[in-house]
Amino acid sequence: MAVELRTVGRLVVRGTRRAALTVAGFALVALGLAGLVLPVLPGWLLIIAGFAVLSREYSWAQSGLTYARRKAARGGEGLRSLTARRRRRYAEDVILSDETVIDLTQVESALLESEQSA
Repeated sequence: MAVELRTVGRLVVRGTRRAALTVAGFALVALGLAGLVLPVLPGWLLIIAGFAVLSREYSWAQSGLTYARRKAARGGEGLRSLTARRRRRYAEDVILSDETVIDLTQVESALLESEQSA
């Protein structure tokens, strides 16, 4: 009788643990999906964390984790290339010549500051 109770206790603990990990994993994935749209939440980070939790109990989550890591790495590469393209574009916009260039935006801000102090 004691062995049966111990076995039942293990099954209950194992089932409770699996259910808790499943709920936590899917909650992290759901928050991560919301984070892809909302600027406040780190989307891919939460998705990867959710699949990492789920992969402890489910084998299919391991392939999801691999996919999410690959997509996050590609997103980072895209961001780095976007930054590099913008730097090149702004560097090309600078024209070196003997002409004098006056930035009127700075003149306007200086005028506004002088009017406010007077």
